[in-house]
Amino acid sequence: MAVLLSLAAIALFAVAAVTDARERRIPNWLSLGLAALGLLRIGLALVAGSGALASALDLAAALAVFALAAGAFRFGVLGGGDAKLLAAGTLWFGAAALGPYLLITVLAGGVLAVLYIAWQLAIPGRMAAANRPSLPYAVAIAAGGILTTASPLWM
Repeated sequence: MAVLLSLAAIALFAVAAVTDARERRIPNWLSLGLAALGLLRIGLALVAGSGALASALDLAAALAVFALAAGAFRFGVLGGGDAKLLAAGTLWFGAAALGPYLLITVLAGGVLAVLYIAWQLAIPGRMAAANRPSLPYAVAIAAGGILTTASPLWM
């Protein structure tokens, strides 16, 4: 069951990345689906004997990430879909895997930014034509989500 949930989460992250790269938007159903998988994971952990404290920490972590991401959205640093996807991913991973998820996401975001700037500079006049080029950050969030989800499957 855990493998099926993981594969579903990987698929949702991948679709979010492709959609954001193509259309610069992330449909709400992707974030809602990922959040539902996270709630299902928490419910299954409770049934399996995980303590209520662990579940409360998972929910608190997702709420905290959502609050910070919403603040980043408010100041134009992050898109609204990115904020929702990041929080839904946190709900999927829970507090225990939040560190690796965010670390891989940030590192992937740095690589994405460098590649995106290089691509913009490679095409003459492209940087001048764009007032403020947008970075499809769901690609970085998906990289963090996919690698963090898949890492236990490799071991």
